[in-house]
Amino acid sequence: MNGRDAPPGKFVLLLAALAALTCGTAVAADFTVVNNCSYTVYPGIYPASYANGGWQMAPGARVSFTLDSGWIGRMWGRTGCNGASPAVCSTGQCGGVGLQCAGTTGLSGTSLAEFNLNANGTDWYDVSYVDGFDNPVGISISNPSCASPNTCTTAPLSACAGDLKSGGDCLSPCTVFNSDQFCCRGAFGTQASCVVANWPATEQSFVTNIHNACPGEYAYAYDDANGLHTCPTGSNYTVTFCPNGGSGGTSLNGAHTLTPANSTALRLDDYLSGTANGNIVDIWTANGTGAQKWVLANNGVVPSGYYNIAVSYGPYCLTAAGSDPNSAVNLQACNGSAGQSWQVTGGNGSYQLHPATNTGLCLDVLYGGASDGTPVLVYTCTGNNNQSWSIN
Repeated sequence: MNGRDAPPGKFVLLLAALAALTCGTAVAADFTVVNNCSYTVYPGIYPASYANGGWQMAPGARVSFTLDSGWIGRMWGRTGCNGASPAVCSTGQCGGVGLQCAGTTGLSGTSLAEFNLNANGTDWYDVSYVDGFDNPVGISISNPSCASPNTCTTAPLSACAGDLKSGGDCLSPCTVFNSDQFCCRGAFGTQASCVVANWPATEQSFVTNIHNACPGEYAYAYDDANGLHTCPTGSNYTVTFCPNGGSGGTSLNGAHTLTPANSTALRLDDYLSGTANGNIVDIWTANGTGAQKWVLANNGVVPSGYYNIAVSYGPYCLTAAGSDPNSAVNLQACNGSAGQSWQVTGGNGSYQLHPATNTGLCLDVLYGGASDGTPVLVYTCTGNNNQSWSIN
């Protein structure tokens, strides 16, 4: 039956269906999300257009999905999530069920990739650290004539001012102080009046650090000239966590000292330089001995991208004795077990170390103690500074 002879109602419906199919194919955007970090990332998406809003990605993993024309939303990367419902995460915490954010958004402080697809024939997109910075994020676009802000390292975490640090986040001045000046509102609510050069030096440094490490990405509310990008509708997108690779582009392989943020005069320490299975691991005043030198290595470690952490003078590894909160951490002969594989998230000064047996746990200084001999353990990640470490 040809169109001329078809019943008018059915013909109109057929044309409408074909038009919808054609238009949908032309303007829907294919998205690929890549975890290029050395640690597991738990992406969130709002609205919950894929995987009910949240899922888990091991280092090197990628997923692909399609978002419809007119989609307006955001993606972010949680870290250190546990098996609770909703999952409790070190950064990027949302609500929902398990790892699925289910239509809820993350807490302020996390890095965001934001999209407005097909706004009258134009896609708008950006990477935003306006609320804060936890993971480096990049966006690459299939149209080579459009900007791809796809370079970023963890340097803003490493250089974060002390009053802006919060666990694994470097919070923005707006999030920390909620002032009109830093949030660009009220008397400062225009492009002309929101002038970063008039901010105190510490707050200016947040913007400068982001611009230096993550070109083409937002650092404050009126950073449009730097961070806001457009492209004719019809392109596809790749969102990459740690676009510069590894722990945001930093290899941690080699010998280091580990300093707890709650007591920076102390170091992670092999108690009395013991070399026996079960020897206590504690914190102790910095003394430059081999008992406070730890060798990180990720070559051949399972899961991929995790680290073994061995005391410098013998084949004994930092070991989580269990997968439950309050599990002891001690030395055991290096054996490749999951309790000896550590996921490192965050950036220097605020790294978190998670055992592969349960990445919702963090290496923790017992009760936030600051005296010689205070033991370490693994405990539910809280974001407190007794779970944040410098690796130097």
